Amino acid sequence: MRLSISAKIFLGFLVVLVSSGGVATYGAVTVRSLGDELRLVSRGYLELRLQVAEMQTGQGNLLRVMSEQLVKLSRPTTEGGNSDGAPPAETTWRMPRFIKFAIDEVRRTRLSQQMPKAFEHLAALENRRPSPEEQALLHQLRRRLDNVADQFRADEPLFDEVYGRIGDAPRAPTAAELEHIRTSAEQLLRRERSIHRDLIQISAELRLRAQQAALRLEESETRAAWATMLLAVVAVLVGVAVMVMATRTIRPLRRLAERAKEIARGDYAQRVDASSNDEIGALGREFNQMAAALEEREQQLIRSERLAAVGKIAAHITHEVRNPLSSVGLNAELLEETVARLAASSSADPAEAEEARALLRAIGKEVDRLTEITEAYLRFARLPRPRLEREDLRALVQALLAFIQPELAAAHITVAADLPPSLPPVLADENQLRQALLNLLRNAKEAMGDGGRLTLRARAIDAGAAVELEIGDTGPGIPAEHLAKVFDPFFSTKEGGTGLGLALTQQIIVEHGGAIAVTSVAGQGTTFRLRLPATTPDAADAPAARTESEEGDVPTQESVALALAPGGPAERS
Repeated sequence: MRLSISAKIFLGFLVVLVSSGGVATYGAVTVRSLGDELRLVSRGYLELRLQVAEMQTGQGNLLRVMSEQLVKLSRPTTEGGNSDGAPPAETTWRMPRFIKFAIDEVRRTRLSQQMPKAFEHLAALENRRPSPEEQALLHQLRRRLDNVADQFRADEPLFDEVYGRIGDAPRAPTAAELEHIRTSAEQLLRRERSIHRDLIQISAELRLRAQQAALRLEESETRAAWATMLLAVVAVLVGVAVMVMATRTIRPLRRLAERAKEIARGDYAQRVDASSNDEIGALGREFNQMAAALEEREQQLIRSERLAAVGKIAAHITHEVRNPLSSVGLNAELLEETVARLAASSSADPAEAEEARALLRAIGKEVDRLTEITEAYLRFARLPRPRLEREDLRALVQALLAFIQPELAAAHITVAADLPPSLPPVLADENQLRQALLNLLRNAKEAMGDGGRLTLRARAIDAGAAVELEIGDTGPGIPAEHLAKVFDPFFSTKEGGTGLGLALTQQIIVEHGGAIAVTSVAGQGTTFRLRLPATTPDAADAPAARTESEEGDVPTQESVALALAPGGPAERS
């Protein structure tokens, strides 16, 4: 199934949109991923490493102080002594106050500030939903930091024993206590050195992790740049392909415009290729139909102009011939009376007199026929515009059937009429509409010859906006080769016919704003369908004023064109 123009444009736009959206989405996702990684490194690992490095520095300073104090503790000062040089009475060790304050500050900050901040940074890293590899690393870091915190808390009793409680004044132990304090100080120094090594390892792991993250960031940046460039090139190629497709799709419009210019210059034979199943193909088919209609209308216009000229000539000739025909007919009647008187008063041969009278009667009959033909031509050429009034079509048809009933009965024709009383009134000129219907009824009578069935059926159509009247006969039907010509003026299949009956009927119906159509089946009959505009019963009774033509007017081009205007399929004369 071929796609329509709108579907092609929609799909092309969708492809371009998806391509551009894919590039933008990939770029956004990549930038977001790089940003997350950067934040993970800068706000997570780096801050955690700085916090661990701060603890490591404080731990290193603490170890240096503790080592110095242990040395001093191993060499206590001697206070007092005898004046004769005897051994001192007591050996004491006292830590300087500023040293005690520095040790207390390290102990306080690492438990109340540094470790909580380290765990806070670690929790922030864990809340970012890292990868399983990152989760394993963070779990290991938490375990080691928990171990360091536990060691900090486990060393507090030893600090209290060696250096006193946090905030207390420096101790002044007795000589008996110095040995125990020195042993505790050595044990505490070993434990704090072990903590310092753990902090160094944690800091090294964090530094390594930051370096690895930086390398991944560089690789991701390079990969994202190349992928974005590739996707951008693909999007450009897709856009170019869609543009080429759109150009090829609308190219027939340019040819259509060129053909339209040719038709505007009068070349109605121009046609375009309309084989596609999209909107342009439909437009091409409509264009070809329009060109054909214009060509046919041009031919009709030429024919109308010719017929208008013929109508003018016919009206003029008819006007010029009618008066001499009247004189010829009158003189033939007078001559017939003269022959009759001479035959009665003289000794002329009666047979010769009767023959002369027969010849005169034949002349009069031909004069009457020529007069009837001239009157038909004049009616066709000078048909006045109808004076439209609201008329009851049912009553008009019934009156017309009553008028023609004797003729139908003499021709052994039965009538079947279906005329519902609910028919809406129509806008019509009663005299002209009677003339048109009478032409159709007499045509049907003549078509059936020795008898048949005449059917009349009326009904409202288009929701009461119009009335359709069917007139059907059971005659031999109209030959298919004549259907296209029966509405042409001067075309007739009857011997001695003028060929103006159906042309005049069509002209009347068209002047009423209606239409007439015919269907015919050979050997079964013919049916005419008349469509007339309806009017509501409460419409204004004022007639639609239209001026009638003067009796001496010649036919105009418009009147002949109306006589030729198509009211549907071709009809018989």
